[in-house]
Amino acid sequence: MHVFGPADRHPLASVRSYTPHLLTLDDYRPVMTTLGIDRAVLVQPSVYGMDNSALLYALRQMPERLRGVVVVPPDISEPDLFALHAAGVRGIRVNRRNPGGLSLEDVEGLARRIAPHGWHIQLQVELGRAPDLAGLAARCAVPLVIDHFGFLDPRADPGDAAFSGLLRLLEGGTVWLKLSAPYRLGAGVHPYPDLQRVVATLFAHRPDRLLWATDWPHTELWNHMPDDLELIEALSFREMPAHLRTQVLVDNPAHLYGFAPAP
Repeated sequence: MHVFGPADRHPLASVRSYTPHLLTLDDYRPVMTTLGIDRAVLVQPSVYGMDNSALLYALRQMPERLRGVVVVPPDISEPDLFALHAAGVRGIRVNRRNPGGLSLEDVEGLARRIAPHGWHIQLQVELGRAPDLAGLAARCAVPLVIDHFGFLDPRADPGDAAFSGLLRLLEGGTVWLKLSAPYRLGAGVHPYPDLQRVVATLFAHRPDRLLWATDWPHTELWNHMPDDLELIEALSFREMPAHLRTQVLVDNPAHLYGFAPAP
C-alpha cells in the first residue's frame, strides 16, 4: 500500500508520471478494519522520488503494526540505513515502470549494503521484459520481491516462457511474489476468472514464497476503482486450505518484514 500527505508538508516530485489523490494512513484505517488487516507494509510511491518523509511519518503512527519499503540513493550512508531500520524500514523499492527511482543496475550494490540489516529489494518489473532475473537473484545477497504478479499475462499457461520462468524463480527460494493488483495485468475486472487459475498454480507450486498486498489506494486508476473486498475474493483465498491462507496472509509477511509472530 501507499500513503501520501498534505502537499505543503510532503510536496510531490516535479517529475512524476501521475498526480495521486493525497490519501493518508488515516484514510486507510477504515480499510484495515473492513478487511480485518492487523498489519501493513507501506511502499514508497514514485511520485515522491527519494523523499521518504511521508512514509516515515506514517510509520511513526503505528510502529508495531507497520513496516516500510523505501527508495534511497545508492550511496546512502550507514547511519541513514540504521536510522531507517529503527524506523521500521525493511526493504528498498526498484520501480522500472515509473520515473524517479532506482535502476536495475543499482540492485547488486544496494543488496550488499542492506544485507547486514536483513532487508530485501522489491522489484516492479515486467517478467517478459526484465533481463535475467534468475541471474540477478543468484547474485544478490538479499531476497527479491516481485510486485504485482510480475505483470504476468493472466491468460498465460504454466508452460509459457514468462510463467515457467516465474515458477523457476520461486523454486530458487530467494524470490517472493506479491499477489496484488490484478487490474494492472490486463485481467479485466472482478471476478478475474483467468487470474484464479494462475493463483491456483502458484499456491500448488510454492505457497511459502507468496505474499498478498492491497495495492491501496490503487493509484493511476481514474475510471473504475476496484472494491477491496472483491480483490480478496478474486484470489480465491476462501477456497484454499486454512493452513495455506495463514501461511500467505500471516506467516510469510511476518518472516519477510520482521513482524512479531501472530498470537
